[in-house]
Amino acid sequence: MELLCFRSLLRNSKTEITKGRYPVFRPSLLLWFGALAFHWSMLVIVTRHLRLFTEPVPSFITLLTQADGILQIGLPYYFITTFVFLVSLLYLLLRRISNPQVRYISLLNDYFPLFLLFGIGLSGFWLKHLQKTDVVGVKELVMGLVSFNPAVPEGLSLLFYGHFLLACILIAYFPFSKLVHMAGVFLSPTRNMANNSRKVRHINPWDYPVTVHTYEEYENEFREKMKAAGIPVEKE
Repeated sequence: MELLCFRSLLRNSKTEITKGRYPVFRPSLLLWFGALAFHWSMLVIVTRHLRLFTEPVPSFITLLTQADGILQIGLPYYFITTFVFLVSLLYLLLRRISNPQVRYISLLNDYFPLFLLFGIGLSGFWLKHLQKTDVVGVKELVMGLVSFNPAVPEGLSLLFYGHFLLACILIAYFPFSKLVHMAGVFLSPTRNMANNSRKVRHINPWDYPVTVHTYEEYENEFREKMKAAGIPVEKE
């Protein structure tokens, strides 16, 4: 549910102050739907691009491509995810700019991936739908790079090389950015550890021995100073 449907994003992602000055927590359905559309469309697009890295092309990629282009009218394919990706990405960018609270906490490394993805999406849309691109030449180039036998075919436009450069920047930037938050689903202690810390003390078996200073020892050491400062103590 968390990995595929973003359950935590749907819960209490919007806070409002009512007339009685009480905070009310509500799900932001538009944010949840926009994030879901963006991530799922990007997953489909990346999977479709695997046909440029494989020979022969696996059957599931062919089926996914046909399903994504089910609204085809003539040639070339008009993929559904291409438009969903750009629209959802535009929404996420406009939300970050227009929402005062989100804009206040946004940094350069929050905007950079959005503009980078926009550049990749727009250039890919242009290459696919507005400019004739030699797909055979593209696959020849990519397969040459994958097999460490690079070859530069003729006829590829500068826009394609720009699109390819932006994709390479995204891949190199990904492990060092907030985009790697996807790993948190598997590494987050709050999701993977038993929520019984009040009942059981969990000790990391890899931790080195440390000297523990209990509260009882702390109070014995500072009891008179705590009483003088008006801090309540357990033992008089």
